[in-house]
Parts: sequence; C-alpha cells; structure tokens
Amino acid sequence: MAIKEQGRLADGLTALSGGMDAGRNPSDIAKTQVAYAENITFRGGFARTRPAFRRIVFASSDSTPASTMLAARFQGAHYYEESATYQFFIVVAGGNIYKLAPPASGEEWTVTDITNSMTISSAKQRVYMIQADKYLIIQDGTNTPVIWAHDVAARVAASDEVPQGTGPMAYGNGRLWVANGRKFYAGDILGGTTGILKFTENTLLAGGGAFNVSVGSGDVTAMRFVTTTNTALGTGELMVYTADGAFAVVVPPDRYDWYALTDPIQRVVMPNNGSVSHFATIGVNGDQYFRSRDGVRSIKEAVRDWADPGNTPISREMNRVLKYDSQTYMPFLSSVLFDNRLLMTAMSDYDATSGIGFKGLAVLDFDVVSGMREKLPPVWDGFWRMKITRSSTETDFDILQIFSGRFSEIERCMVAARNESNALEFWELKADGADLSADTDLEWDSGSSAYDTVDSRITSELETPSFDFGEMGASKELVSADMWVDEVLGTVDFHADFHPDQYPCWVSWQDWAVTSQSGPSDCDSLIDYKKQYRPRMRIARPPDTEEPAAGKRFNLGWEFAARLKWKGRARLKLFRLNAIEVAEEPFADVVNQDSTSHGIACNCISGVSTATNE
Repeated sequence: MAIKEQGRLADGLTALSGGMDAGRNPSDIAKTQVAYAENITFRGGFARTRPAFRRIVFASSDSTPASTMLAARFQGAHYYEESATYQFFIVVAGGNIYKLAPPASGEEWTVTDITNSMTISSAKQRVYMIQADKYLIIQDGTNTPVIWAHDVAARVAASDEVPQGTGPMAYGNGRLWVANGRKFYAGDILGGTTGILKFTENTLLAGGGAFNVSVGSGDVTAMRFVTTTNTALGTGELMVYTADGAFAVVVPPDRYDWYALTDPIQRVVMPNNGSVSHFATIGVNGDQYFRSRDGVRSIKEAVRDWADPGNTPISREMNRVLKYDSQTYMPFLSSVLFDNRLLMTAMSDYDATSGIGFKGLAVLDFDVVSGMREKLPPVWDGFWRMKITRSSTETDFDILQIFSGRFSEIERCMVAARNESNALEFWELKADGADLSADTDLEWDSGSSAYDTVDSRITSELETPSFDFGEMGASKELVSADMWVDEVLGTVDFHADFHPDQYPCWVSWQDWAVTSQSGPSDCDSLIDYKKQYRPRMRIARPPDTEEPAAGKRFNLGWEFAARLKWKGRARLKLFRLNAIEVAEEPFADVVNQDSTSHGIACNCISGVSTATNE
C-alpha cells in the first residue's frame, strides 16, 4: 500500500479471511484479521454485513393460542419430523405446548395448543425435548414426562415407560436415553416386542437398573450421539457429558448381552472441561462442538491435544465476547449448525419476568473460502446481535434460544427473542445470499389486508489491527484514511474512529453516508437495479486535540488502529491509513516524564474518549 511521495506512509487491510481474533494484542494479529467484529461475515474473504433476520407472524385465526404463547415465559423449542407431511416446531411456553407449522404460501404460520391438559411446570427455565421414532418426549424434571405424536394426543408416560429425568435425553441406535443426576437409563430397542417408549430392559443389568458416570465428575449435562460414516447402524457412540468431563458410551444392542454388564463400555474422552449445556452441544460432521466453562471446544480438537499442555478451547479469539457469560446461566446456552456456520448464543442477560436470554450469537464459519484448490480452516465471524427499530426507537433484542429444522427440504433457522416489551417473538435467520438488505419486521396493514415490511438497517462494526506502517518505533502523524466498499444497497451511513498506540478509548473521526438507488427489478421497463460500489471514500485529517496523559496530540503516535462502522448493507474491500513520518529529537533527557496524576475515561457504550481525560 505504498504511496509514492517522500515521507508518506500507508498501511491497512483488504481481504480478511482470518476473521476475528481478540485473543491477541491488536499489534500482533495478522492483517487478514480484525481485533473485533460485530454483525459481519467474512465468507468469501471480505468483511460484509451479516445475513438478515425476518420476523414470523401467525394466522389471525390462531390469535388466541398465539397471543397466549407470546405473552408467556418461553421454556424451549424443538424440531419435530415424522415425514415430509408432518414437520413442525414444538414450543413450550408458560407450561403449555404449542405446535408451529410453516405457511404453504404467504407469511402466516399456524400455531396450535396441543397441551391436552398435561402438566408441565411453568416455573422451569428450560424443558428438555427429544424425538424418538415418531414420539416427542418432554421432561421438566419435576413431573412425569409428557409424550406426544402427530397422530396421538399428548399424554403422560406410563409407569413402565420413559422415567422422570432431571437432565438431557438422547435417541440413537434404536434406543431412547434419559439422564437423572449421575445416572442414565436406556430404553427398549426399536422394533422389539415392547417398543421404544418402554424402559424394561434396564432391569437386566447386573447390580441395578441404571448406568452411571464416574464418581466426582458431576451430573450429566448433555448427551448426543456422534454421527459416524461407514457403520451399519449409521450412528456412532453416545457422548455423555458432565461439566467436568466427557465419556464415550457403547452398549451392546442385544439385551441378552446386558446380563454381565454393571455399566456400559465407557471410555474417558475428556477428563475435564466437559459440556455445560445440552442445548449448546451440536454435531458437526463426525465431530461435536460444545460450550465448556472456559470457552467453545471440539471433541476432535480436545482428543488430539489431550496430552498437550496447550490443550485450550478453540474460542480464544472470542474471549472478548464469551467472558460476559455468567457461569450460572451457561446451562441455557444453545447452538445450531446452519448454513455451514456454528451459531451459539452468548452474553447472558437475565430478566426476572421472562427468564434467561442472551444478547447475541457467537458465530464460527466453516466455509470462509472454499474450493477445489483452497480450503481455509474455520474462522470466527465475531458477534451477531439484533437491533430492531420500532416507533423510531432502536432496541436490543435478546435471544432466548436458537433452533433449526427442515421444511420441504429447506433448512430454516429460528430464534426465540425477547422484544422491547419483554414479550416473546420468533425471527428467522436467512441463509447467506438471501435477498434481504435489513432485518425485516412485519406489520399488518388493514387497509390493504397485507403485511408491510419495516426494515431495521444492520449496524456492522470492526476494529482493525494496530498498524505501525512497517516502521516499528518510528514517530508518525496520522493525516487521513481511504475506504473502498461495494455491494452497497440503499442508504449506508458510515462512521470512523481511531486511537493512537495503546490509548484505551476511541477518538471520534468522521461521519458520512452514500445512497444506492435500489428497488425491485421491472422487466417491462428494462429496469434492474444493481448493487453499487464506492472507490476511495476519503476520511479527512483527524482532530488535533491533545491527549494530556501522554503529553501529545491524538494524531501523533507510533502505531494507529481504526474502528469502522456502517449502518446498511455493504462490503469492505479495502481500508488504508495514511501517515507521514515525524522527526524526533535525537536524544532525550533521562527524566522526561510527566509525574502528574491523570485519568482516562471512555464512554461506556460507544467506547469514545470523553472530556474527562485530564
């Protein structure tokens, strides 16, 4: 990025295939990475606005169950599929069970109360759900489990059926598994004489009717089957997690082989740092990703580095976000694999009325740059959050749970969200490349008897590495910056901040906006609006205000970092900082520091330097 002018220096970034890395100092990260990213995806190599959310609405004919559900405390959601005809989301809220079905056309989903007078504790923050064959089992940890199927009304389990559990459930290799404290039970085999809802075969175990994790490892927190290729069963071992470890469990499928078993064949996969949340433990190909106390981990990575003192989480790059998760609320984290990304709730936020939510999503992209010739490792897209504007007021929406399912062969990803009125809403996250320029709300227009779309432009933000312009230790004056963008849709508002060296606050720099005319294609008049680009948008000389604690101007320093924000849809192609070399005194006094006490204060929300720096 050289500028052919005596004394001029330039440094900056372009392709960002390394994603976010907040685990290292901004002076130490590569120029293909950023120190922080919010509402950004790096898929394709460049930083651009994340995919959009779109609110789902319910049919007016279902106004009573819908309004009751949306006013209640959310307790969990699960995808149900018995066939291509019977595909639903099942939601538990306020102790009631609801079935959500997508529209065949239009916008309106249908919602049906399927509780059938069954008792589910409304005091539970989350309930556990699992589908075994055509049956959906719901556990609240207090009452007898509830069993539902699309052709069978909800009912309680019989005395010899699914036992009451206090934790997660799993289904695989033809058996239903239920956890209760340190114990876990296996149901009868699919296709047997008793059926999968019965739990009669545990009595065949020598010495008792339950399996156990090892003493001292804690209660079972998650159970998931590992998907394994080249196996006749199609499903591999059952991974049983506690907060302090992970165990691979294999049980002989033939119940007559159980007579000699006191416990299933278990091997310790991880001796510590297991999963803290069943809802945030997810299969990714033949691996499993999960949230542990110290970050996000992967079974394969943990096993590979088991004997290595450097056995650390794969989320050090996200510590700036994940450190705000309270240990108390970690069991309610959730995650999905959608559009080849791991999306996991982060930044816990408790409300006494509506329960435990999270301020956004930590996003790991498995498909940043991929092709026949090149495939890069996964990178962190950073933190995604929802800011929705209603009545001219922008509000942060908390995410209660993220979940997904397949409808008519299309994968759909949903979030249960807490809105500005502390009520429940459901929003769909669109896949990458969907034709939405903003997070889209829907409002009913009685005049036209149709839904109007109301856009909330997405605010994207990134913090660059700290650039020394290839002249480490040389004094410089920051004089300007340049920015190139493309994929501009509609109006995009830009803002730039900077800071010198290790100054802890941001210094406000410049605001500007561009507008790209957009609209639907009109083939009759041969109008087809395209995304636009803007080359070399110039950012003027930064302010000459003084940084008293260091005894110099803010735009004088040895290295500089920038923070770029844009509201609207755009992609960053190139950013360049421009500086000039500044002559330094060849020698200095041995004692040349100001011993006066100074305070440096930043705005708690924007991070911008305040006037109290003195």
